[in-house]
Amino acid sequence: MKLNDLAARSIKVVLAVSLVSSYSSALTIDEYIQLAKQKNPLLKSYEASVEASKVKAQSSELDLSPVLTAGYQTSTDQSRPSMMGTKRESQVYNLGVAKKFTTGTMLKVQAQSGQFDNSNVSLQGFDHYSTGALSISLQQSLWKDFLGEGTQLKIDRQRKTAELEQYSNELQARAVLFEIEANYLDYALAFEDYKLKKANLDRAQKIDKWTANRVENGISDRADLMNSKALLALREAQLISAEEELKSQESKLRDNLNISADEKTPDIQADLASERPYLNVLKKAKHVQKIESYLSSLESEVKSLVASETQDSLKPDLNVFGTYALTSYNRDYAQAMQDVTKTDYPQSAVGLNLTWMFETEAKQSIRKASLIEAQASRLKADKKKLDGQTAWEDLVRKYEVLKKTVTTLDKAAQYQRERAKAEQDKLSKGRTVTANVVLAETDAAEAEVTLLRTKSQLRKLEASSLLFMEVQE
Repeated sequence: MKLNDLAARSIKVVLAVSLVSSYSSALTIDEYIQLAKQKNPLLKSYEASVEASKVKAQSSELDLSPVLTAGYQTSTDQSRPSMMGTKRESQVYNLGVAKKFTTGTMLKVQAQSGQFDNSNVSLQGFDHYSTGALSISLQQSLWKDFLGEGTQLKIDRQRKTAELEQYSNELQARAVLFEIEANYLDYALAFEDYKLKKANLDRAQKIDKWTANRVENGISDRADLMNSKALLALREAQLISAEEELKSQESKLRDNLNISADEKTPDIQADLASERPYLNVLKKAKHVQKIESYLSSLESEVKSLVASETQDSLKPDLNVFGTYALTSYNRDYAQAMQDVTKTDYPQSAVGLNLTWMFETEAKQSIRKASLIEAQASRLKADKKKLDGQTAWEDLVRKYEVLKKTVTTLDKAAQYQRERAKAEQDKLSKGRTVTANVVLAETDAAEAEVTLLRTKSQLRKLEASSLLFMEVQE
């Protein structure tokens, strides 16, 4: 590629990306993240899933919700003559409310009425009559789901499962958010690197032009000219590579913001020297773990609850129940309904029901498998917990080391800049050779690039703390 063509191409790129620093509307990293939350479909889907999981957690006590029952039945029976006549017609209505409590107690209140018409009855007074009943019944578990133990286990398991799903979606959302933020930093780095490479090329052009004049005037030899041209060619190649990296990172940034082809890439205002807040906030917490480790703990709790729930479900089912009802009877339907609250004709019943599944190999296998799964999950969670704590300690240590490294590299870059400037000044006075200037320019450029990349790594390290969370010990 010719120098003029490269310069023209570079000007276009500079014009395209220089708006990053010149427009007052350029996006800061926080504004960029908010825009990504609004426009990135993947991130929006995970955040919606998190909200759905929170709502699902509120449904764990669904079995304890009151249930309304209502029914109507009309029938005609001409199957076989009986004392109630040759044709028997009836209309029956019922309305009730049932409620289960955390103690395993089932309470049911029900009202029922019926109208009966019989043809050719043999018993006087039974050709037409109406009945009513108002009953209350209680049922209490005494073995399986003893005093609501199984009910509470189910509620706890559903809550933990919803919490596990919530944090699983939260982890995926944060992972996407980390990638989005990392891309912003990569784009900022690519832009700064491009500007640096462009400045390096400009200096190389000046050195080449200055050396060419000295050779033409007989002050320098041809070796100096070849050295400066080699430097110029190297700077051209570096600029081409930087330009390609800038375009690649821009493409990722557009994808993150779900920008269509006809939309302009938003300008950004990045400052690689500014800290991201996540890690420093977590450093104030007493206990920090990777979200992945916390998920393992939740999964272990769910498996433990499942095991307990399985053990309870295999117990014999022993229930005690009692029913008390007020009844009424009259030929007139309205009068029967008025008399339903009278205590003249009560009904009561108390009983006990037992259901026992025999011990079989299948039953024992289910019980044993649930316990083994719970134990395996607990061992896995313990290991993940230790790994998560170690990962956090490693992150904090690397962060502190990298902060010191950035400070050191900043000084080194400053020294290299001063050295390159001093070598250029010496060259203009004829006190050094071009090779020294080229070496100083190269070292200064490499020091700048290394500093930029290390700053970007530091910001990414801060952003990676999104994958950690504070936990209660």
